[in-house]
Parts: sequence; structure tokens; C-alpha cells
Amino acid sequence: MSAKTVTFQRQSTEPASVIRVCSHDAVGDTPIPRDSVLLNFLAAPVNPQDLLVIAGRYPVQPHYRYNDEPIPGYDGVACVERVGTDVATLQPGDHVIPRAHGLGTWRTEAVVPAAAVLKVSKNLEPTTASLLKMGCSAAYLLLESCPSLRPGDWVVLNAATGWIARMVVQFARLRGCPCICVIRDREDVEATRQSLLDQGARVVITESELATQGPAAIAAGKRVTLALDAVFGQSAQRLAAMLAPGATFINYGSLGGVDGQLVLSQELIFWKQITFKNFRLSQALSRYTEDEQISLLSWFTELFEEGKITAPAVTRVDWKEDGDGENLQKKIQSVLATVGGKGGPVVGCTKHVILFS
Repeated sequence: MSAKTVTFQRQSTEPASVIRVCSHDAVGDTPIPRDSVLLNFLAAPVNPQDLLVIAGRYPVQPHYRYNDEPIPGYDGVACVERVGTDVATLQPGDHVIPRAHGLGTWRTEAVVPAAAVLKVSKNLEPTTASLLKMGCSAAYLLLESCPSLRPGDWVVLNAATGWIARMVVQFARLRGCPCICVIRDREDVEATRQSLLDQGARVVITESELATQGPAAIAAGKRVTLALDAVFGQSAQRLAAMLAPGATFINYGSLGGVDGQLVLSQELIFWKQITFKNFRLSQALSRYTEDEQISLLSWFTELFEEGKITAPAVTRVDWKEDGDGENLQKKIQSVLATVGGKGGPVVGCTKHVILFS
């Protein structure tokens, strides 16, 4: 029986040109370390972070290699196949997600320390479970990063069609905080606008509409306490201009390019006293114990099961659809060419999730 692993040969801003799918013997009945578990991966998303890793632009590089080549993929969900003799916290059949960055989820199986994964509910559909950490946790903790946020306060965010942003809208709705969603100009703007309104957004506006009408007009009569920016540059500038005195601005991405600028005016710094922050998920999660993280993931699962939040749509990539070897490699390369064009993530691309089984 064979297993397969995605590796990348060198760092590159064109991920499709450097990845390959390697076939090798499966672990099978081979003994595993006493403190480890054998995982069979069920699903793994392709996140912008993964593209930055392959480009060498992310501070945490992969911890695992095959044939001395790094294994990408920092998020996903797996089923525990076997456990080492010293492992008491997990058992075969459990579903788990990576505890920290660098696990290398773009492969069919892996042997990793049991401490490297967190147990999650088996009731969640794999594509949703694979995004609990980078999607749900990030969205929830972005809101938690603004301790002054209260029911009735408004949140404004750009790149609002993204998976994290759509989850932010839903978590904010649960807190009683309406959202202003800023989306890029597109042909299907009305359908996109309606989809965000259906998920709980109160106002949905395009970048050009915001520029034309002006941030002051859109924010009129609303206490906008939090801005969540995933674009930077001019888009971020318009978000900052909508904030009320004492508000918080959090950046968690730069889809507009690494050369963007945000001008910190006298009004923003001194008159309004806006707090500017950067968000890193690993740093935010480090404030939670393992038990607290598991409780948080369980709560997300309950919200999904109760219908209080819904998972945004994804593009499913069937790992087994085209068989082995070259065809499979071409499929993964095609996905990476779609989501990670030359120079970085493609703005507005639907989240792609690899389904292993």
C-alpha cells in the first residue's frame, strides 16, 4: 500500500512550479514511537499562509520533510489510525487538528507526537473541521483582540468575502455587533452583497462605493469601534477613517500587496487616539491552555450543529479523483496556480480544500 506526500523543491512565489507529489510506502504495521500517533488526513485547506510558506515569506517553516524537501500545509483535520503505547489522550478513530504551525498536512498520512494535535468532534464535516483553527479561531480571536467591543458597537472589515471574514460577521452578530463589509468591485456584486447580508452583515459596500460616498457618510450614526483589515494600503486607510474615537484597528493580512502604506495622521493618532495592532493567530492562541483551546473548538462545533453559524462555501479538490502520480500532481499544481498566482495569493479566490477521503 502506498502513501503520498506533497513537497516543494525550493522557495518560490510561484508555488505551482515547485511542488510535487511523492509516492512512498505507507506506514502500515510498522511500529511508531511510544509518544506518537499515526494519522490519516481527511481534509486540508490551501490557505494564503501556505503560499507564504512556500515563498519563504512566513516566519514558521515546515517541521517535517520527505526526501529532504519540506512538506507544506499548516491546517487540516485527520483521523487517528494508531496510537503509541504511552499515548492516553487519544485513541483510534479520534479526529484531530494541528496544535501549531508546521505540521505538514498536505499528505495522506503522518506519524507525529500526540502533543502536536488537538482532538475535535467527529460530527463536523471534514471541510469545516479542517478550517476550525485558521478559520473559526482566527475570526473569533480577532474580535476578542478588541476588549472594548460591546453589543451595539459596529465592526468594519474589508476583503469581506473571505472565509475568516464571513466567520467574523457571524461571530460579531452573536455578540450583538453589526458589521459593515467592504468587498472588492466585481461582476456579481449584488449576489455577493446578498450572501453577506444573509450571513448577518448589516451593510455591504464595494471599495469604489466607499471611495465615492466617503467613509464619513457610511459611518454616520454608527459607533464603529473595530476595523479588521486584510488588505492594507488605500483600503485600510478608508477603514481607519470610519473609526470612532478610542477605537481599535487590527491588520491581519496584506492582500493589496506588501508595498501598501497606511498614513497615520494627527487625527487618527492624537485626536481620535486609535489603537493600531497586528494579529498573529499563534500568538493569540498561546494565551489559551490546551484544555481551553479544546473547549473553544467544542463551542464552535456546537454553534455549527445548532445552526447558529454556518460554514462558508469552499471549492472541494478530490485527491483521489484522477488516480496516481502525474495526473494528481497536475491537479494540485492547477489548484496552486489558481489560488496563488505569481507574487502571492489571488484576491477573491474561493477557499480550496483538499479532500483525501
